[in-house]
Amino acid sequence: MLSHMSRTHYGRTPRALKTGFRPGHSGACEARLYQFTSVANGEGEPPVKRVPACDLHEAIAYLRKWHPDLDILRVELVAVIEMLSGSPLN
Repeated sequence: MLSHMSRTHYGRTPRALKTGFRPGHSGACEARLYQFTSVANGEGEPPVKRVPACDLHEAIAYLRKWHPDLDILRVELVAVIEMLSGSPLN
């Protein structure tokens, strides 16, 4: 019977985890760090979320998926992060 034999998977290799890092102009991988500020509830500080992404559309899509209740008041481009090839995070 074939049911007791282990199955071998052929075909596509598993996809790498998607991150906000993409190849940049300098040859290093880069991502933009966006800061989203929301409306303050009460007298406390307004909620702030930081998202690394390749562009603003990707950052907003991430924010809408994981923080749908966040009412965005302001968006800032905080920094561009570069990661050299060969980094342990690749």
